Amino acid sequence: MAIRMLLQLLVLGMIWGGSFMFQRITVPALGAGVTASGRLVLAAIALLVMLAFTGRKTNFRARWKDYLLVGLGGAGLPFVAFALAAYSLPAGYSAVLNSTVPLFTVLIGWIAGTRPSTSKIVGVVVGIFGVVTLARFGTVTLNGMTIAAFGGGLVAAILYAFNARTVKARFADTDPLVVATGSMIFAAIPLAPWGVSSLPAQWPLGAVLALVAVGVLCTGIAYAMYYKLIKEAGSERAVTVTFLVPIFAEIWGALFLGEPITWASAIGCGLVLVAVALIFEMVPGLKPRPVSPTLCTARN
Repeated sequence: MAIRMLLQLLVLGMIWGGSFMFQRITVPALGAGVTASGRLVLAAIALLVMLAFTGRKTNFRARWKDYLLVGLGGAGLPFVAFALAAYSLPAGYSAVLNSTVPLFTVLIGWIAGTRPSTSKIVGVVVGIFGVVTLARFGTVTLNGMTIAAFGGGLVAAILYAFNARTVKARFADTDPLVVATGSMIFAAIPLAPWGVSSLPAQWPLGAVLALVAVGVLCTGIAYAMYYKLIKEAGSERAVTVTFLVPIFAEIWGALFLGEPITWASAIGCGLVLVAVALIFEMVPGLKPRPVSPTLCTARN
């Protein structure tokens, strides 16, 4: 894997790590409906501006069903799940649930007939241990709301995993910026009525700025980067960004929310980085062996 793609993965993890911090500000002040739908609307506007400046051609009308499927599965419904979860779960729990996406991606691929390499399987397991180590939060009382929040987070992770494969299959020849824009537009349309019906009476400046950040940066720009990464690196490698998200969620929380970074955080970060290397098949002892041309000829 090229260093450039690894850097893209790192930057994307930094951006998405901030989204959980911003939602901790927006959901209590503005509500889940405004947060989920508002970030989609802001993302769509930002991406449309980028399309206008770059002069890229779109095909939204001809393929609106594909954009609706990708938009709801890869943004709309997961955004709703994590916004609602923010009422009863700490942000770190949501980050941990979000980090299960590579696990589901590998499992879905396996069910579809693509057996993962040993390195990828080990990487998923190590990554899960890493994000669990990062989850050093207080005990959450299990009740109807928290159980539903946990379930919603896992469903969101499964949707993200399916969506990564869908984008790769249906939009392999489409510009990633166009895919990101179309998906945001067609995810925002069905969610807009919920956001409008739940507009708050007050709009604190800090919450508004956080909503703009989570919409423009953490959604619009980030999804354009993500779909580009899927196109270049494949879905299984692209979704490993979810392993990096809890790391940066911890860092931003420490810098801007005063949350301490402990030895558990440092160990968890190390495990996550090892997991990324494993899933990218960069660990020498677990690299897949290349198939001999002689064997290929014999099998044919």
